Amino acid sequence: MKTMLDAVGDLDRMGRTIVESGFDAVVAVSPENVNYISDVFVSTQVDIRDRLALIVWDGQRAPTFVLCAVEEGYVRQESWITDIRTYKEFVTSPITVLADVLCDLGLEQGRIGIELDYLGAGYLGALNNLLPALDVARCENLFATARMIKSPREREIMTRAFRGTEQALMETFQAARPGMTERDMCFGLSDRILRSGAESVAFTHINAGPNTGFPHMDPSGYELRPGDILKADTGGYYSRYYSNVGRTAKLGALNDVDRSWWGRLREIHHAIIDMLRPGNAGRELFEAATRLHEKHDIPFPYAHNGHGIGLQLHEFPLISPHDDTVYEPGMMSTVETRVRWPGEVGYHMEDLIEITDGAPVVRSDYFDNEEILVVDA
Repeated sequence: MKTMLDAVGDLDRMGRTIVESGFDAVVAVSPENVNYISDVFVSTQVDIRDRLALIVWDGQRAPTFVLCAVEEGYVRQESWITDIRTYKEFVTSPITVLADVLCDLGLEQGRIGIELDYLGAGYLGALNNLLPALDVARCENLFATARMIKSPREREIMTRAFRGTEQALMETFQAARPGMTERDMCFGLSDRILRSGAESVAFTHINAGPNTGFPHMDPSGYELRPGDILKADTGGYYSRYYSNVGRTAKLGALNDVDRSWWGRLREIHHAIIDMLRPGNAGRELFEAATRLHEKHDIPFPYAHNGHGIGLQLHEFPLISPHDDTVYEPGMMSTVETRVRWPGEVGYHMEDLIEITDGAPVVRSDYFDNEEILVVDA
């Protein structure tokens, strides 16, 4: 029988964080945190927004899962949580069941943390009506803090995810030929991401020529031409964890302009990766990136230069001017170095880095892109 120790995430750390938070209990509402605690992904949380799944946990006693009855069998099979309270859709409100659980725990007047970014105002109002003495506050930061340091199993999944996506992307670039369209590349990339072990494709921003100057343009009917830059920012879901790989290639020989931009970008990229060490903070890395872009005369209009990643695409810590989170061993971060001129051209690289006790380790090492990949035209 599955136990808490079988979960992918570090639930001991999550439990300690809850206990130390000052909350009597927290309520996980988002698909990511429900997944993290229960170790099972309830897809209808995403597909059917009013089919809520909620987990109540004080960090010490066994958590309680509030769930739509149609999902009960699957969750009992896949999750380590055994206290499951169900509601019948369109008959009983999940908030009524949540209120009953809080009363059973003696917390009808307690101080409760809830993901208020995810719980709709109508649901919160209903909870206030049922339990008017309940003290509710948001707890998003609690979950973000607990999940910043990845368990060994999380780090293994994320490494596999990035390497699989890198291989898919390299093979897609190598198969590119003049006359193909961006959509043709997208079809091939999607197929290869799935074949690399992803459950589904998260996003496929793969473009050519002037469209590489846009950050997140959908693949179009643009036909590839000799001399086009090829650029991708793409990812999949691997055991529900994101990959997020940025790579650049060229259909034909490089010129001096390509080499100049790429060489300067790589120098910045390596310098920021090297700063992903314990004791440094995202704000310091962003400030360094700003200085390096100025030194190399490269525009830097971006709000971040990389980010934590996991069950969400952008997690903390961020390489941004507003994040003072200190890096610790076990954290994972992307470093994203790029330059773009909309409607003209763009160059992009994005890698996964593990913070260790010593030097950072690049985990996206299948397609290193030290030089722009040249594809025969």
